Amino acid sequence: MGSLIVKKVMYSGDHYEYSSPTMNSGINIILGDNESGKSTFSYFIEYGLGGKIKPFVNDDVDARYSLILDDTNNYVQVDILIDEVPYSLKRFINTHDIFIDQEGEVKAYPLERKGSNFIFSDWLLDKLGIPVFELYLGAAHWYFNFNDLFRLLNYDQNTEAKKIYKEPLAENFIADSIIIRKSIFEILLGMSSAEYFRILDIAKAALKARDAAKTIYDGFIANNNGGNWDIDELNIKRANILNELTDLENQRNFELKRNTTYDDKVGELAEIQSKLVNLQLAASNDRVTISNLANEQNKISSLHEGLLREITQIEKIIFTHDKLDLFAMELCPFCMSKKDVVEGYCICGAKFTDDDYEKFVYNSNEYKDILLHKQKSIKAITLANDTYIEEMATIKSRLETTNTSIEEYTQKLKNIISTAEYAGNSTVIDDFNDRIFKLKEELSQVNSDLIGSQQKQKLKLDYDEKNSNFRIAQAHLNRAKIQYDQNNASTILQFNKTYSLLLSKSSYKSTEAYIDEDYMPFIDNKEYKAKSSEVPKRLMYYFTILSLALQLDSVKHPRFLLIDTPEDAGIDTDNLNLNLALLEEAIELSKNDEGVIKDYQVILTTGYGKFPEEFEKYIIERFSKKDGNYILKAKE
Repeated sequence: MGSLIVKKVMYSGDHYEYSSPTMNSGINIILGDNESGKSTFSYFIEYGLGGKIKPFVNDDVDARYSLILDDTNNYVQVDILIDEVPYSLKRFINTHDIFIDQEGEVKAYPLERKGSNFIFSDWLLDKLGIPVFELYLGAAHWYFNFNDLFRLLNYDQNTEAKKIYKEPLAENFIADSIIIRKSIFEILLGMSSAEYFRILDIAKAALKARDAAKTIYDGFIANNNGGNWDIDELNIKRANILNELTDLENQRNFELKRNTTYDDKVGELAEIQSKLVNLQLAASNDRVTISNLANEQNKISSLHEGLLREITQIEKIIFTHDKLDLFAMELCPFCMSKKDVVEGYCICGAKFTDDDYEKFVYNSNEYKDILLHKQKSIKAITLANDTYIEEMATIKSRLETTNTSIEEYTQKLKNIISTAEYAGNSTVIDDFNDRIFKLKEELSQVNSDLIGSQQKQKLKLDYDEKNSNFRIAQAHLNRAKIQYDQNNASTILQFNKTYSLLLSKSSYKSTEAYIDEDYMPFIDNKEYKAKSSEVPKRLMYYFTILSLALQLDSVKHPRFLLIDTPEDAGIDTDNLNLNLALLEEAIELSKNDEGVIKDYQVILTTGYGKFPEEFEKYIIERFSKKDGNYILKAKE
């Protein structure tokens, strides 16, 4: 089980910038009035962790964040700790890659899964000790990404409180289905679901493979009259036929030799010799071509390796360029002091024009364009490499055919040389040929039956193997189901105990609370409550999961919680503060016998006066429209 701590949040563009104070484990509060930047702070964290933020997308006309979308060369950077190991995540606005810097080593991962490629979510889940979990829903296939699990790590203000789970990124019925939400809960709570469903998928695949093998085996038997072959009897019959064939062919050859004269085959010999020469010339040309293509392919491979090194270097430049800012034209590259540079003049004082000025340094966006160009180039080089390989394979195949023809014509040449004109009784030879032909037909049928018997044996072995695999998989599934149910019962019991306690002390004032089979709250027999009661109902759900993550080693939740402006559904300030104060009680419940609490982090964005007084010590950042202190600061 890994832990996630956000240390710093940054934004940088050509026109605006922001850098947060350093955050620590425990509770961190960001204060601000409406539209001063509280939610933007949460957006930056989610965006830096690979989330989709609609206001940051150009085509979202309903909620366009114009200050960011109209800025240029801009990115979000989030510095994090995973199990106390530092990483820096950098993501440019409106892009689908994240650059990860760990102690100077920079790697880039895509956000979108195309086929079986390794994406940023896979990297993050691996670092947090959470397996990449796949779910098959009929014909649909679902990969659980970090963004799915983030739905229970982020109490956001855009989701109705009664829905509990944060709204999904994908807007379809599968993304917010019961089975998806249940799986998210089970994965985070470590309720053996990932392992259980992995074993379940193996058992389903084993059953499917067994049934397919049985269908093929049964079909083969039906199409071969039951397939009742006696292999020993067939082998004896085949040996007898071969012996008889050998005797007949020897007798026929003796008769032919005894009654033959030589004939002139000079013309036919010359024709075959000419074909052999042409074939050997073609084979020689193909061998030369293959050698040339191999040389070219080696050159392409070397170029491919060089481009890979360049791409790695550019990825590092993208991450560090804006931070270092070494190449700003207004700075002297030697003393690094600021110079007043007149437009059209170099730092040295010489006049230049755009026609004779060559740019050797770039901003981050231009480096991204260079990276994109290099990545397209490497695709072209890869295609060329594949083309050379395919062309060599084609020529090699043609060369094999040519060599086969050379062998055939060589044999024909030998046969013609040894050919003689038969001058004996043709009736005797015809009789031998008929008997040989009938025996060969009989031999062909025996060989066919032997092949059929071998195929039947192979299909039977395949079915027996897959049937055995299914039985083993089913036995594993039965054991996993027992463990799954036991684990679920223990974890849910602990969840219900904590949730009921917290909710009874909240503004909800419940008397009985637990989660149903879909892991959704069932409170006071569903007695009607005011709409504002949805806030503590949802908030205590998140507090309970965090508390269990601190109590139980089996829980996979990374002990991180982002709460964005929880004053929802018309809840008044007093009740809101009462509910937020229960966060400390949820944390206190997780102390071990020595009174120690594991590292955790809660980031709360809220308005002035909309938090408990005792939380004043947790404030790390303040925004205010009145004082003109917005999250985004214009660059000078």
